[in-house]
Amino acid sequence: MHDLAPFLGHFHPVWVHLPIGIFLLLALLEASTLLSRARGLRGLPAVPAALRTLILSAGAAAAAVAALLGWLLARGGEYDPALLHRHQLLGFGAAAGALLLLALHRWRALYLPALAAYLVLLTVTGHAGGTITHGGDYLTAHMPPGLARRLGLAPPPPPAQVAYDQAEVYADVIQPVLNGRCVSCHGPAKANGGLRLDSWAELAKGGKHGPPLKDGEGAPSDFARRLELPEDEKEHMPPRGKPQLSPEDLTLLEWWVTNGYPHDQKVTALNRPAEVEDLLDRRLAGHPPVPVPPRAATLAEAQALAAGAGILIRSISPDGPWLDVNAAPAGGRFGDLDLARLAPIAPAIVWLDLDGTAVTAGGLPALRAMIRLERLHLAGLKVGDDALANLSDLHHLRYLNLNGTLVTDQGLAALQHLTELRALYVWQTKVTAEGVQALGRRLGNPRRLALWQAQRAQLDRQIEADRFTGETGEALRPPVPAPAHP
Repeated sequence: MHDLAPFLGHFHPVWVHLPIGIFLLLALLEASTLLSRARGLRGLPAVPAALRTLILSAGAAAAAVAALLGWLLARGGEYDPALLHRHQLLGFGAAAGALLLLALHRWRALYLPALAAYLVLLTVTGHAGGTITHGGDYLTAHMPPGLARRLGLAPPPPPAQVAYDQAEVYADVIQPVLNGRCVSCHGPAKANGGLRLDSWAELAKGGKHGPPLKDGEGAPSDFARRLELPEDEKEHMPPRGKPQLSPEDLTLLEWWVTNGYPHDQKVTALNRPAEVEDLLDRRLAGHPPVPVPPRAATLAEAQALAAGAGILIRSISPDGPWLDVNAAPAGGRFGDLDLARLAPIAPAIVWLDLDGTAVTAGGLPALRAMIRLERLHLAGLKVGDDALANLSDLHHLRYLNLNGTLVTDQGLAALQHLTELRALYVWQTKVTAEGVQALGRRLGNPRRLALWQAQRAQLDRQIEADRFTGETGEALRPPVPAPAHP
């Protein structure tokens, strides 16, 4: 019986609609009965006494069962005590009121006003239950401002944007995501599993299964694991059928998890990959995104620079200004001053090849302006660890070739914030395998990779299980010799 109670209790949200529907139908039939007595409306159906008794009996029984199931559901202790107590009183009152209606229905003078009052009680009771599940402003959150003013309600204020340089990671970025998708089931009104996500203090405290987070940067946690599970998995959060987190929300949560769940740091204190930076630009104020360079002017400037420096510059986008700059053909004729002259087109450079040129560490600060750089070749340059500091803000960088340079393991520390970096070449340098592996652990996401690998293995098994094969034995038959020519 101990296990049966929570099972039955979860039928309350389904069953509770039955008495509501029954009494609304009864109210419509009673209205039809009253109108049928008016001239010109005598064709409307009237409720026979026996049918009225049957409907009231069914409604009273349904209300009593709904109240019982609600009581069983409340024993889980996952709801706000004050809201729960109010809803319970109203629910038991609704069950008692249904029985009272059944007793009074033979006295029309008492029955009809009582039915009207009972409909009001059902509405209030339903709203109290909805408040527990969805919050107190569920009905008014999206009310048109004009209607809200007519009803004497203050229109909901527009969400305030926090200044980018003042925004805190948890309070201003992560908590709004949790409020939108998680707090309805893990908040002050309802806390599934005893877990609340409406504040950092409640989140850190945890629920029945302990704290959902673990200390340490990128450490595994129940919180992150449930978010990353496929939607059809039982433990995936939010549950299947509930509004799911958007890809943008998941990106921000993943960024927060990877940085060790900071709760009192500002956004500007953390490394922000390009994708995260774009999302923060849209959700926070005071940090407008970098504008896209004009295509025509950029390409014209690029042609002039290419001709003057003896290098190759080509467009890599049919409709954008994005450029591939290859200075390798110029070799030693291309140096620091030539690299600095690329400043007018720097925001449009996506690929840059400086292999074998005369560029030195003194010229590499020019790379800081190439904010959208994805591929960078520095092979053969006489640059060391100090030069790599000029790459620390290139958050779009995915490919870096340092073959034949003077860099060491210590210099790779400047690359640890380039979270988009996926390919690094350090042949003929003093970088060791251990140094590369340490950087890979810093940049990679082992949990996410393990999840995808498990999903791929599952898909491979499903493909193999559904694959059709047919064998005719043709491959095993010996070839028929060709007839000999006379």
